Amino acid sequence: MANGPTEPVKAVETTLEILEALEAADSAGVSELATELGRSKSTVHRHLSTLENRGYVARNGSAYHVGLRSLRLAASALDQQLVYPVTKSVVNELAEETGESAAVAVEEQSRAVYLYYNRTDQAVRTDASLGIRLYLHCTGAGKAILAHLPEGRVEEILDERGLPEKTQNTITDRETLFDELAEIRRTGVAFDDEERLDGMRGVATPILNRETNDLLGALTVAGPTRRVNGRWFREDIPDLLQRASKMVEVSVTYQ
Repeated sequence: MANGPTEPVKAVETTLEILEALEAADSAGVSELATELGRSKSTVHRHLSTLENRGYVARNGSAYHVGLRSLRLAASALDQQLVYPVTKSVVNELAEETGESAAVAVEEQSRAVYLYYNRTDQAVRTDASLGIRLYLHCTGAGKAILAHLPEGRVEEILDERGLPEKTQNTITDRETLFDELAEIRRTGVAFDDEERLDGMRGVATPILNRETNDLLGALTVAGPTRRVNGRWFREDIPDLLQRASKMVEVSVTYQ
């Protein structure tokens, strides 16, 4: 009998766990991976050998790291996203102009995923990075996305992911969240006021298709509360993001 859609294939699961562990660690040896993943050294070594033969991992002495063939998969995934080619330069400009971190995100599997990310030297380093997957309810980009999804889809996401509390400011009540999503639709701007990480604030705007009004993604800027505050937080950064989003929307809609 074929496996059901929710039944994991153990060998594939192990392979993916190894790749994800290598990505997180930059490089690691067999013993280190075996300990971290709770697998035998022989199992880890067999998977690494197969991945190395296929070019998905490479070895430097006894340490393994993610191989360059993985770039082909990443490039293929990015090619599916209409906003990616036209937002890289926009994100770079937002980071430079604000002095903080900036990103473009889309929704996949009920999470906000960063397609592209950039930060200045003065920006605070957090866990944010290319490909990071974040809850939608506690980030500016996530709320900008939720606000422009059909209500039924939003309900599905909340049923699946819940509203876990990340900080004392995280919205954990559906009614409160839906009230905020209505405000985001009205103003075109979403705020993260220390809702995912203490000491960090974010602002985001949706990217929409000008002809169909379909959601394409969201642009976001984030920084520490000591700099991202007052008018800069509530007015200036939102103005920058809205101008940037409009430029992207025109490029994507009429390309």
